Amino acid sequence: SGAERLQNIQTAAARFHGLLVPPGAVFSFAEAIGDISLDSGFAEALIIYGGRTIRGIGGGVCQVSTTLFRAVWFGGYPVVERNAHAYRVGYYEQPTGSWQGPGLDAAVFTPLVDFKFRNDTPYWLLMETYVNVSAGRLTWKFYSTPDGRQVEVSPARVENVVPAPEPLYEENPELAAGEIKQVDFAADGADVTVTRVITRDGVRINPDEPPLRTHYQPWRAIYQYGPGTEGIPTPTPEATPSPTP
Repeated sequence: SGAERLQNIQTAAARFHGLLVPPGAVFSFAEAIGDISLDSGFAEALIIYGGRTIRGIGGGVCQVSTTLFRAVWFGGYPVVERNAHAYRVGYYEQPTGSWQGPGLDAAVFTPLVDFKFRNDTPYWLLMETYVNVSAGRLTWKFYSTPDGRQVEVSPARVENVVPAPEPLYEENPELAAGEIKQVDFAADGADVTVTRVITRDGVRINPDEPPLRTHYQPWRAIYQYGPGTEGIPTPTPEATPSPTP
């Protein structure tokens, strides 16, 4: 992670350390994290906004919400609200614990896009967060009284893969001649399905939970270049659709 993204992860994670979720309560990530601004300790880093990857305040907070989502998912707690990122993000698909692949990310954009879950047990739930900077690792721990539930999660089923569009090249007057900078990164689109089975004493206790389905858009790489830069590839013209009779 870049320095700004790491700062945001540390700042966000610290706001959840030591929080308690009462029995039966719905926990809101947005409510718990509160204000995300420069004044409250956050920095500018990459975010997804308006169909582009740009710099914005709080970039990296979604790493914290994704880590919470996975603790909830593998802990067997009901998910009340979860929104995926617009496109597949490589670092959310790296091996972490027992999981590797797409389909288990959780985007937040407070206050409009939230992540929520319910503590459906009769016991209090304590949350603790730890950031290991040298290892590049965020750990989210749950402490509660065991109620005997066991969780099995299927591998991600990836379907309907759509290749990323051709790269887009844009002139940026702030760059020098010959300077080229990549500002967005390609990702294939896909539909991803993940299911989980929660049991207690061998009996499934979430028979009505639907599979977790995520649609990721195909995402193009974007390069910016300074005026006067030579050798910029010419995009392939898109075919004009035939008129419908």
